[in-house]
Amino acid sequence: MKKDLGIIFGLAILILVLLVFGKGFTSTSFLPSGTNQATQKSDILISIKNLSITAKVSASADDKEKGLSKVESLPLDRGMLFVFDKSGIYGFWMKDMKFAIDIIFIGEDKSIVDITENVPTETGKSDRDLTIYKPKSPVRYVLEINAGLSRLNNLQIGDKVDFAL
Repeated sequence: MKKDLGIIFGLAILILVLLVFGKGFTSTSFLPSGTNQATQKSDILISIKNLSITAKVSASADDKEKGLSKVESLPLDRGMLFVFDKSGIYGFWMKDMKFAIDIIFIGEDKSIVDITENVPTETGKSDRDLTIYKPKSPVRYVLEINAGLSRLNNLQIGDKVDFAL
């Protein structure tokens, strides 16, 4: 009886700790602290070959500038999709980033036009000294995912990207 009570008490403590301190992998767990869930854009599903990513849509100028900065980590099945009003050569930096990413540049026709793999963090650099990553040709969308996923899934220029906004 004492042993059963101890197990139940231990499980109750574990559940309490997880509820209080655990973030889990919810759809907002990778967003910066202080982000209001009520103002979030919808998540969308993106498929490229065998890779499936649930991405937060970043469409406003402020969202695009912040991107994934100050986010501690990103679950493997998550990313951020930047949507632009028209095709162009858009630059991306690693300001306040805490982990490396792959940047997938996507054209108007939803095919990959360029991939920059394993983009490292650049802590301690001033804004003017940060590297700017740009595609080789105009893009309408840019997808940021965890570093290494592009290579792991054999993503290549010309691959079709499936998503609906």
